[in-house]
Amino acid sequence: MRLPLLPRLFELAIRLFFQASIPGRAKIARSVFFHHSGLGVVINGLSVIEADCEIGVHVVLGGRAPIVGAPHLEKGVIVHAGAKIIGPIRIGAGSVVAANAVVISDVPPNSLVAGVPAVVKRSDIDNRMYRHDAPQIAPSGAEL
Repeated sequence: MRLPLLPRLFELAIRLFFQASIPGRAKIARSVFFHHSGLGVVINGLSVIEADCEIGVHVVLGGRAPIVGAPHLEKGVIVHAGAKIIGPIRIGAGSVVAANAVVISDVPPNSLVAGVPAVVKRSDIDNRMYRHDAPQIAPSGAEL
């Protein structure tokens, strides 16, 4: 049974309570983690977010008219606060997008990108140290 009204009601509730726009037609895996309940996040309906990704606050996954398409985040991508990923581009598995970066081209797997426009700053990274649940390391080297 198709209930087109129900998804629209959910979209409206998300917009009202979290000031976010996350359309029901976007393909988002169940294991995606939205920091602070997705506050201020805007996602294009054609976007794909694979498993184990993390999305920070005020992130935009948007289109770039007149080009048709939207970002595709592969498994385990981390997008930090305020980042903008624009157009039909692919962010490779295990990559990290730095805060406030503007990404307008494909990102290879296991890369750290930053800047406006974003460029690869590090390659072959292990993104576990960038995850929200990573153990914090004190300056002396002892875990907090």
